[in-house]
Amino acid sequence: MSEAPTSTGGDIQVRRARIEEIRPLAVEYRTEQEGDPESLPDAPMPQGGIFWLATDMADGTPLGYAAGTLRPAGCTIGPVFARPGARRRGTGEALITAIQEWAEETRVPVVEISVAADNDGGRRFLEALGYQPRRVMMSLTPGAAPTPDHPE
Repeated sequence: MSEAPTSTGGDIQVRRARIEEIRPLAVEYRTEQEGDPESLPDAPMPQGGIFWLATDMADGTPLGYAAGTLRPAGCTIGPVFARPGARRRGTGEALITAIQEWAEETRVPVVEISVAADNDGGRRFLEALGYQPRRVMMSLTPGAAPTPDHPE
């Protein structure tokens, strides 16, 4: 399943990867999102069917990954994860750029990615790479108290 490496500039290399290569990074991602690894059940299965791995070109250290799900209407990306030490050095941009190049080469009609409504930095990052909001997903936690802005 792995393809030839795709160099995306700088000192980061991105390539398609197998799920086994992504699993350790998925554990790191889940731990960051949910807390203490001792309290988590078995290691998570990364979501998606297509995976990309970003590595340091100098020593091959895994820096981050992205997962994608191919659907008839296009490809949905998520999550995109960069290890803390790999952030702010182009890892996320390298991953997204490689995915966009792959989508163009394989004629995927649209690439979609979601970002939390309160993640202003994430939205700016994606907008700088050409992504535009197309819809807003709303959510409600059943039983949650209404907020002052939204009384019952």
